[in-house]
Amino acid sequence: MFIQIRYAAVAAGLMLLTACGSTPNYYIDDVARNQINSTQVIVNIPQKEITAEIEASNVAVAGGGGLLLALVDVAVESSRANTAEELIQPIKDSLIETDFQAIFMEALHKELAAAPWLNVSATTLVIDPVENHVDSHYRASEAEAVLFIDASYALGANFDSMKGYAVLSMLPKSDTLKQYSEKAGSKKSKASATHPDNLIYRDSIAVNRALSNVTDDKEINATRWAEQPAVLQAELQAVAESLAASVVRSLDTKRAPTA
Repeated sequence: MFIQIRYAAVAAGLMLLTACGSTPNYYIDDVARNQINSTQVIVNIPQKEITAEIEASNVAVAGGGGLLLALVDVAVESSRANTAEELIQPIKDSLIETDFQAIFMEALHKELAAAPWLNVSATTLVIDPVENHVDSHYRASEAEAVLFIDASYALGANFDSMKGYAVLSMLPKSDTLKQYSEKAGSKKSKASATHPDNLIYRDSIAVNRALSNVTDDKEINATRWAEQPAVLQAELQAVAESLAASVVRSLDTKRAPTA
């Protein structure tokens, strides 16, 4: 079952789930895998248009730090952001018919079919999350485990690559699975069911596709993509499919046996 949900408010995403403070479970325990009888997948993709990454300024680091140089970094990065926004607008216009969310969800459904042990009972796409949407979806779910996927995509800072990102977090609902939490029984885990201490799995994924026939000049590259949207559409689809495959590959990865 696939559900798409729209909310009116702008939200915080999955920052709570990706917070530090406990030893991350980058693998789902082998025994736990066999005890997952149902999983609801919540995919959060609020991004509606392609963006361009901004190259960070190193002025402060190169100059030895200090408030003045830090302010220079802010000014440099602000200027770069303005330039990137001007360059990418024609590309946004050319990709108006390209739906990354739909492409990713279709690819994810196919990939999840290859991981039957997850026993996916429902997949929900959230495109306008409300504040605390993690808590609300967790509470509403009737599955034994809730997998949150926070996905995004962007052109590289030089408009010479296409990138996709996903943050994965799995929370248990059944008592059986809760014993595999990162810090089962901690004070914080008891205070909030969605605290990171309760995670039974988390990971961060990045995919990067170098674009062909590019130059060292971002303006030239940007102009090319605006004039050849079909090429960029194909690359966007490839990144979405690669990201979906990487998500399930991460879920399927097992901890190497200890000697």
